[in-house]
Amino acid sequence: MNTADERLRAAARDAAHIFPTGGEMPPLRLPDLASGHRRARMRAAMGGIGRARAWLSPLAAAAAVAAVAVVAALVTPGDQPSQRPGSSGVLGGGPGVKLTRAQIAVLTATTKRPWVVYTLADNATQALIERCMHAHGLAFYPFFESTAEAATMAALVPGVPQAPFGLAARQADGYGFYSHGVRHAAHARGVRHAKHPGAQDRPGREDKYIASLPAKARQRYLLALRGPLNRTVTVAIPGEGTGQIAAGGCLAAARRQVYGSLANFLLAVEGWTGIQGQLNAAVQADPAFPPVIAKWSACMAAHGYKYRSPENLYNRLATRIGTAPADHALEIRTAVQDYRCSQTARLIPTIRALQASHARYVSKALARNVTRITQIFAHALTVARRLHVTG
Repeated sequence: MNTADERLRAAARDAAHIFPTGGEMPPLRLPDLASGHRRARMRAAMGGIGRARAWLSPLAAAAAVAAVAVVAALVTPGDQPSQRPGSSGVLGGGPGVKLTRAQIAVLTATTKRPWVVYTLADNATQALIERCMHAHGLAFYPFFESTAEAATMAALVPGVPQAPFGLAARQADGYGFYSHGVRHAAHARGVRHAKHPGAQDRPGREDKYIASLPAKARQRYLLALRGPLNRTVTVAIPGEGTGQIAAGGCLAAARRQVYGSLANFLLAVEGWTGIQGQLNAAVQADPAFPPVIAKWSACMAAHGYKYRSPENLYNRLATRIGTAPADHALEIRTAVQDYRCSQTARLIPTIRALQASHARYVSKALARNVTRITQIFAHALTVARRLHVTG
């Protein structure tokens, strides 16, 4: 299995983990995934020391966004709602504003470009932190993400954690529950004798370096990285309330240079996730989706698989798959039939069409936020190119 597949499977597992759905079986919970609400995870990522990540990685952000709309909202092509300026169905309410193709790409996050820019901005931030820390005579070990892997996040579909995986991948490994469980069990059995844990359990080089420092040296290092703990700013995030962020040190300086300001940084993190959440909620609430979900469910039931929705399947099956070969066979059979029923119900094309339909016209307030986020990404891309940052 390639790295992109691993990241997609991890994103799907994370999506099922972050937002449990009411009335369903307990969602998949893996020991190596941090728990908590999206906002708490966002703030932890922003304020954490570790690798001093500029934000949640595209993978984690995608998982959080994918989890917001917990049911796939679907319509048949002929039943798509008409999104006209001034209609009551306008996303965000009020008179509608038509978005450009570039703005729609940012709002829906269904094309590769926003994810690539997102990652290049993150890499640029890491490069600037390294430069700043070196100017203080201190070491810093940046973590650069792959733009190719980040681009795969565009394949995620709200409410359908298993959507990115094609038929061949399902025939070979199902959803990845079994192989992940086997690797995790093997690691647990061999941990006493292993010199190094599995790659996914290893702390980053920056984490290990900080942990190795004596107490006073660590305090000096973190002061240069984050500034004084009491030096923070509170920023209003449209539609998301407020966010607090460290305003000192190399971390804040790098964010200002890449995004233009700390307010822009927060909008690019929580704001982008928030507007995607609004869109996905509209998709979920559309009155046209229940019949299509029912069609998928009826198809599955006709073949002996009784699940209310794709997410219900994903969460319930995840709790059943262990390390027995029979579990692997069950997972593969279910995944393949899920794919076939998804094809019959036109699951992915219709949800994509519904996302595009709801994103066409939005409220003036939401349009302003999308425009600003688009501009922030453009500025960050310019900085990344100037620094010759790649993925």
